[in-house]
Amino acid sequence: MAAPADNVVVIGKKSVPDYVLEVILKFNEGIDEVVIKGRGQMISKAVDVYNALKSKLGDSLQLVSVNIDSDNIGGRLVSYIEIRVRRTI
Repeated sequence: MAAPADNVVVIGKKSVPDYVLEVILKFNEGIDEVVIKGRGQMISKAVDVYNALKSKLGDSLQLVSVNIDSDNIGGRLVSYIEIRVRRTI
């Protein structure tokens, strides 16, 4: 499996506030757009991370796109969501 790009936050077992902080830190590093990606059962947590970010950053966060699809992993289809957000100042 390839390493995630610098602007991708892959949702896993950490808490929602940890991922919110990770996205904010990426914005502070100068990255303009961040992709929040969740697979399978982590789809709802990815949406929770976006909602928490929107609540924290308000109008300075812009939703760019949402992509919902599935990958064939080990012979099984696994759904995923990619939420692309941009910080506007």
